Amino acid sequence: MAKWFYTDSSATQQGPVSEEGLLRLNRDREIVASSLVWKDGFDEWVPFGTVAASVFGSNEEGEPIRIGVCAYSGQVFTVAELIPYGSALVGLEFKDEFVQQMMEQGTVDIEDATDNHLSFVGFWWRTLSSSLDYLVKIIPSYLFMIPYYVAAAAVGTSLESGGMDLEESIGMIITAGVGGLANLAFSVVYETWMVGKYQATLGKMIIGAKVVSPDGSRITYKKAFLRWLAKKPLNNGIVWAPSSIGFAVVVAAVGAASSQSDAGAMMVMSVLVGIFVFAGLLVLCSGIYWMAAFDAQKRALHDRVAGTRVVKK
Repeated sequence: MAKWFYTDSSATQQGPVSEEGLLRLNRDREIVASSLVWKDGFDEWVPFGTVAASVFGSNEEGEPIRIGVCAYSGQVFTVAELIPYGSALVGLEFKDEFVQQMMEQGTVDIEDATDNHLSFVGFWWRTLSSSLDYLVKIIPSYLFMIPYYVAAAAVGTSLESGGMDLEESIGMIITAGVGGLANLAFSVVYETWMVGKYQATLGKMIIGAKVVSPDGSRITYKKAFLRWLAKKPLNNGIVWAPSSIGFAVVVAAVGAASSQSDAGAMMVMSVLVGIFVFAGLLVLCSGIYWMAAFDAQKRALHDRVAGTRVVKK
């Protein structure tokens, strides 16, 4: 059973307590959603509200218990113990006090804990972090391909001299394959290890973001690897396969319909139309990324598949 430590109202460290003890402290209002808590495995102290979902656990049907933060007391309750008041959630036992405070002050600092106090990173910041990660990976990528470039240069020299050595050709193919596998392995290790250990790649570190579970807790290496699978093989397949197939189909269809006399002009036309179709499908299929711009929690497809969120540190 995990042992939790927490800070009381005077910011003094207390504990350890069990999860049941943590819930009891919340019930007694000795800790609230903004109180800092920590347990073994955490890199830093976090607000109770960001991890409360994991502490409350699941119901008898195995479904996560839905929670919220009372706008009056700051305590975390199940949604069954809360009532909505505009955009706020208020504990049943505090509804009269909340209304009275609204009447006296005209407003209340309203908080809704359905997002567990997580501040999600927007689409354009995520695009920037991905671009930075690309720059980080591009240098090793070129280094891995140096043997291929050397082999390809040797084959080119042989062709210019009027012949081509079979061993050189085989060497070029092998070095291309090895370089490609090395790039793939580096991508897997970079994404999985960095996110699993540090909660962020270098690109995300630079913009002050991290990858977490829906409740704000750190993710495992297994989930980090699942996120890479969804982000790279799955996403690339969804984006590039339809676009490439659409381009090939258009070029082939127009080419087949053209006559011998106007084959050249029709081929140019087919390529132009194919490029237009390719670009259109590319933008459409890229929706798996730009969906993050319209999602309340800024999730792209790979976040939905892996069950992760990208939030501000």
